[in-house]
Amino acid sequence: MMRLSHIRLLTRQFPELFRFYRDALEFRVRWGDEDGVYADLDTGAGVDLAIFSRQRMAEMVGTSDQPSERSGQDPVMMIIIVDDVDFRANRLIEHGATLVNPPTDQPDHGIRSAHLRDPDGNLIELNTELPQTRWSETLRQLNKRVNRD
Repeated sequence: MMRLSHIRLLTRQFPELFRFYRDALEFRVRWGDEDGVYADLDTGAGVDLAIFSRQRMAEMVGTSDQPSERSGQDPVMMIIIVDDVDFRANRLIEHGATLVNPPTDQPDHGIRSAHLRDPDGNLIELNTELPQTRWSETLRQLNKRVNRD
């Protein structure tokens, strides 16, 4: 048996990231505090979020002599389902997030979404499902085909 247990963000800004996910997204702390190098937070979705010092992880895997800066396009994005995209986007901004794309209906995807960056630059999508009456016709037809099979 295999199951995904954690997503681990490796950061150079541990205290800021810890406070951001604890305070802005209200993830419950299972382990650690903002003065540490590792924390485990309960996302409420069955997969925990871990935050760990990027330098300490590099030491563990033998890459501390490699550049630590990100280059190019984002390699990962965390997607968080929320009840109110607009409210949560504003809350994250109040806690240090940077807005990338404002809350917008995405009828071709059946969601309302916003994209932000946490204090360490990780890309986050907040989304909530749109009522099917606001889906595009293309998505409604695809949904019928998928659910028929």
